[in-house]
Amino acid sequence: MNHKLNAFYTLVSAWLMPIISPRIYCLALILTATWTAAVAAKPSETRILLLGSYHMHNPGLDAVNIDADDVLAPTRQRELEALANALMAFKPTKVAVEAKPKDDSLLMREPVNQAALKQDRNEITQIGERVALLAGIKHLHAVDAEGSFDMQPLQALSNARARHYMQLMNEAGTDLGQQMNENMKQMSIPAYLAWLNSEDMINANHAFYALLLQVSDGTRQPGAKLVADWYLRNAMICERILQIAEPGDRILVLYGVGHVYWLRHCLNEIDNVVVESPVPYLTNATTNL
Repeated sequence: MNHKLNAFYTLVSAWLMPIISPRIYCLALILTATWTAAVAAKPSETRILLLGSYHMHNPGLDAVNIDADDVLAPTRQRELEALANALMAFKPTKVAVEAKPKDDSLLMREPVNQAALKQDRNEITQIGERVALLAGIKHLHAVDAEGSFDMQPLQALSNARARHYMQLMNEAGTDLGQQMNENMKQMSIPAYLAWLNSEDMINANHAFYALLLQVSDGTRQPGAKLVADWYLRNAMICERILQIAEPGDRILVLYGVGHVYWLRHCLNEIDNVVVESPVPYLTNATTNL
């Protein structure tokens, strides 16, 4: 029972006790407890497990990139199997991924395919399709949205303020990339993802955009424009996730970890949507290796 319902239960108890008989009082408490438990269950809720990942096939398109090793290697495949089995405890009814939809249905172009697990290094296949196959889900949902990011106005600034924050961004990106590469070499995939989805790392990824925001020169604010464009893309992704959500759904959302801060913020603003951390599931996967 959450704190609001618990407070209501306590209030009802305090109000009823002085004015009714003990037998009726007990019956009233039972009825109140039953009602609050039913409300707490909220069958109309959509639960979302938001899993931030790295790009396993090394596309090199992010602000901070890592050199991922071969996820098709036998050891990594065993780790991915443990990961998928642990995520099944969430009981997903849909899997949404960072891919372009084929049409307004927001579905992937092709159904999930067991054979792809031995060929495709993309995390969409290695995590998303692997979980979908275990859950009996035939199609992934593709919820990515186009973003437009014009870097030229940013690069045109040469004032001291802009240079200062650009330098801080470069240093932060380099440090974060080194840390990510080092941990990748030392950790299993579930352990690495648990670290990547920790609050410290989610905030560290978001801090890059806080620095970008401050790259400016008077009325010229290309950093703020780029941050706004980034937020716009994530808002559109968030809304596409909401489009596919139905009452009672349990949706695994798999995205690059740089999106997690804003997607979580957006989804948490929506009534009847509950966002879960993936860390407990990832920790269980690590212990089962």
